Amino acid sequence: MIAPVRNLMIATLVLGLGVAGLSLPPTAHAAKTDASDFSIAQIAAIDQVSAYLNNISTLKGDFVQTAPDGGITQGQFYIERPGRLRFEYAPPAQLQIVSDGLWVAVQDKKLKTTEKYPLVTTPLKLILGKDIDLMRDAKILAVFPETDLVTVSIEESTGEAPGTLTLMYDPVESRLTRWTVTDVQGLDTTVALENTVEGEPIDPIKFRIIEQRILDVGGTNTR
Repeated sequence: MIAPVRNLMIATLVLGLGVAGLSLPPTAHAAKTDASDFSIAQIAAIDQVSAYLNNISTLKGDFVQTAPDGGITQGQFYIERPGRLRFEYAPPAQLQIVSDGLWVAVQDKKLKTTEKYPLVTTPLKLILGKDIDLMRDAKILAVFPETDLVTVSIEESTGEAPGTLTLMYDPVESRLTRWTVTDVQGLDTTVALENTVEGEPIDPIKFRIIEQRILDVGGTNTR
């Protein structure tokens, strides 16, 4: 069985947060993207990814997550923009990640604990926002516009969400195939999306954070 601490690391790394990263001082604001740094083809690719993300109302499917140490976990995911997300990890993992649009909760079902992060402190806010414009809202680090795969590496431009998010988009099938979160320690966690379905209604209870024992990250209160 996967140990509880390892469970927590598996889940928090997908958000771009490691335990060590929680104690880091606030980072300086990242620079905005300068369009002159990119070719016409690269800008078109960035806009294509932004348009795809904006067109998502709901998205669900299966995921396979690869941790920095090579460990594999999998399960089902649900996204409803703006702001809502759920990752249900398959056994033996005992975790689920739920975003209700304001908070992201990492929940250990075995220990019945909930560890909460503001959504704005995770790189995933860049793909869950109401009005997504990567050129405006992110610092674009790299763009590789290929005919069968567009790769865009970004970081949040205000410095609130440390880490880098790399999106991989299939322009032929018009779908997001995977993302990689690089945390503040340089560790990569990749999430591959499979068997995806767009536009179907998702039960709102999927995005409800049902709290039991709550651990407020950054504070001292536990209840």
